[in-house]
Amino acid sequence: MALLTLFPTENGIARLLAQPGDIVPRSSGQERLKEYVAPAHLRELFAGYRNDLRLAGDVAAAWWEGTIEAQEDLGLSRDEALKEAFDTRLAGPAAHPNVVWVVRSYWLLCSDTDPNSAAFGLAYPEDILLQWLIDAGETELVRLIACMPYWPIGLDENGNWC
Repeated sequence: MALLTLFPTENGIARLLAQPGDIVPRSSGQERLKEYVAPAHLRELFAGYRNDLRLAGDVAAAWWEGTIEAQEDLGLSRDEALKEAFDTRLAGPAAHPNVVWVVRSYWLLCSDTDPNSAAFGLAYPEDILLQWLIDAGETELVRLIACMPYWPIGLDENGNWC
């Protein structure tokens, strides 16, 4: 069964792929990623993320369905229950702590800011955590991530993601 969301997935994708560039400017060379072959360590990182996100997503989907059903039990229609659930939890199913933990953990793992690192500049975290899911055809995982109104991450006083 498809994950129940209130907002178009395409809007979430566009928002999340653009947001980090508002904080840390991105190079205009992102077109190169279309022919880019990721190094083995980034492919392994993505495989771990994909697996962990699937597990977290299964838990979150069941929790989210229960959240909507609880609103229906209060007498709301399915559409009203979905809207109320989103009003209470802005990120919908992506508000589940397991999903937030997976996204934050992997963002930090793939956000190497050391210019001398082999990973630096090869792919931005938002590419690995969202665009690569899109490219892999992970429709339900993309729908899950696209529910986030923003990435659950910030910058510390030294300009590092935290």
